[in-house]
Amino acid sequence: MTSLESITERQISRKRFITSGLVGGAFLLGLDFAVSPRKAAAAGLAAGGRVSVYVRINPDETVTIVAPNSEMGQGTSSALPQIVAEELMVDWSRVRMELAGASAAFANPLFRAQVTGGSTGVRGYHNALRVAGAAAREMLVAAAAQRWSVSPSTCTAANGVVTAGALSATYGELAAAAALLPPPTNPALVERSKFRLIGTAVPRLDIPEKVNGKAVYGIDVRVPGMAYAAVKMAPKVGQTVGTVGRAPSGMTVVNLGNAVAVVTPTTTWQAVKAARSLPVTWVDAPTTAATDTALMAANAATLMESGSPVRVALTTGDAPGAIGASAQKLTATYSVPYLPHATMEPMNATALVAADRCEVWAPTQNQAGCVATAMSVTGLPADKVTVHTTFLGGGLGRKVELDYVRQALLTAKAVPGTPVKLTWSREDDFTHDFYRPAALCRLQGGVDAAGNVTGLVSRVVSPSIGYQRGPARFADPTAFDSSAVEGLNTLPYGLANQRVEWVRDDAQVPVGYWRSVGNSHNVFFAECFLDELAAAGKRDPVELRRSMLGSNLRARTVLDTVAQKSGWSSPLGSGRARGVALCQCFGSIVGEVVEVSGSASNVRVTKVTVVIDCGSTINPDTVRAQVESAVLQGLAAALWGDMPFKAGQPLRTNFNQFRLGKLKEAPPIDITIIESGAPLGGVGEPALPPVAPALVNAWAKLGSGPRRTLPLFPQAVPATA
Repeated sequence: MTSLESITERQISRKRFITSGLVGGAFLLGLDFAVSPRKAAAAGLAAGGRVSVYVRINPDETVTIVAPNSEMGQGTSSALPQIVAEELMVDWSRVRMELAGASAAFANPLFRAQVTGGSTGVRGYHNALRVAGAAAREMLVAAAAQRWSVSPSTCTAANGVVTAGALSATYGELAAAAALLPPPTNPALVERSKFRLIGTAVPRLDIPEKVNGKAVYGIDVRVPGMAYAAVKMAPKVGQTVGTVGRAPSGMTVVNLGNAVAVVTPTTTWQAVKAARSLPVTWVDAPTTAATDTALMAANAATLMESGSPVRVALTTGDAPGAIGASAQKLTATYSVPYLPHATMEPMNATALVAADRCEVWAPTQNQAGCVATAMSVTGLPADKVTVHTTFLGGGLGRKVELDYVRQALLTAKAVPGTPVKLTWSREDDFTHDFYRPAALCRLQGGVDAAGNVTGLVSRVVSPSIGYQRGPARFADPTAFDSSAVEGLNTLPYGLANQRVEWVRDDAQVPVGYWRSVGNSHNVFFAECFLDELAAAGKRDPVELRRSMLGSNLRARTVLDTVAQKSGWSSPLGSGRARGVALCQCFGSIVGEVVEVSGSASNVRVTKVTVVIDCGSTINPDTVRAQVESAVLQGLAAALWGDMPFKAGQPLRTNFNQFRLGKLKEAPPIDITIIESGAPLGGVGEPALPPVAPALVNAWAKLGSGPRRTLPLFPQAVPATA
């Protein structure tokens, strides 16, 4: 995957531009990227194809940005228009946004596919959209200069108007002429010192419709002539459909392999009732009974010792030797459970399958995958598939998956020519997730007589997201899943002696991309162990971390700032403590200090201090909102979150069994944003990983000692789902 750092503004500005002409009276402009044959094929493009991001100038003087990625509350559908509006020199009140359907033209330059994830929503399109906005501005200026027979250098664009002395014309008046001009090859970008919009807290474009009820989520979709479907899912992991009872009168039953769909022309509720009452028998897989929390934990412990095989993700120096020669040696084993995504909007999709076309309406993070899935189900070519992206009522990685979209397509295929809206229940959603993998991690470290860390060895045992999607990638016994070890092999510290190992656990629980992915547990492992090493070496946790950062100036600045902002060095009264953690992921660096009060048996989070360096900021309000949501989600997961299994059955089925934080439990969150000028980093995920270790490190100071297993307050496990 191409890194953001390798796609510089100068490189992008030298690419060609294309003018797509007038569409509905609007001036359409897109940035044109050359794509290698290999990456083009991965993105579903023909070799040598092009990737474009579009800007539309409307006759009514508004400017519409067709947001190419999915909006699930993270704010990218406003941040991207904000970038374009800056370069286009248009007033924010004139900016509009549309969610893009599926198209190779909207592929994320970092992924080369139209997928929203990895905290790339803004940084993936940032440079491309700056150039697209600047090019549109220069074409409008050129159109004005041509109209007035003056040099473009005498014209100025501002607030949606081009002027030259006493002459003036609005963008809407110039759009048609601009669309006929050759696009510039190297448009001049606005200097950062002259930014009007970037870096300011402009109002988000998606909020008004979400407040007044006009926003359309997947679950809100209405299509003329639509039928409704609900599913009866296999209750246990790996089960498939055995026998199915007769369909109720006027309804259609569709076998989906691990589920049965019931289609009715009336309402979703009618379909739900029919699905629940439909007699179905299920066939176990050979591994169903082994999908049990106690059995899987025992197997992971065995794999930790046997390692079959051990795959090395990182090695520097001689970590085992350095640890062996240390004054003090420490070994600790940590564990985290499977976690559901628990999005507010359950899985749903609407599909129409006809002989010559297919349409999908979906709250998806993966438009490219929707097209590929539709092609697979229908046999139609890509140009006969249309995907409409709706707002997402939460995604968090769950809606990258395509299981619910495939179910909708298969169901619609059974009633050709009829749009079918398929909706999961909340119970379906909890018990048929792609869960955050459980993980077991053993860390070994040493400290010398001065308390310095001499070496660090970590071994993670966990299921592989990548292996479940493509086993062939791991045929080489040295191949490792990067998402399983990230957060350990990407530590911000300059360790001269470090070794990171991974052992694949082939537990059959479906696993997927949970917010911050491997960082969500590996940062917990590493940062808690660092506090244990600090205690062994009688070092202050902040001071020890600072001594290890070496030339990582950004991380040191973050650490120093969070220590200062949290009052790290100031004394706390009895029954209060602070813990610290640092994380480097998704191009950003985050430091957090969690303050707690209570005792070794009970704790309350009283304050969280966060410092984030995400390079530069598009909208500081959006950054703060994402940091706050990451902190609150991270706290809930650390305190209460898990998904237990019994003989293949997921046991938590709804929010009454899955504890989340209450409003009165939400601590004050103090956030500082550092503008370091580094390449744009991600925002949606980086603030989550440090929460759990900072919390646990604080709690240990209350007398509980190290806490190595999450959640801290396990909730009662239901006897059966």
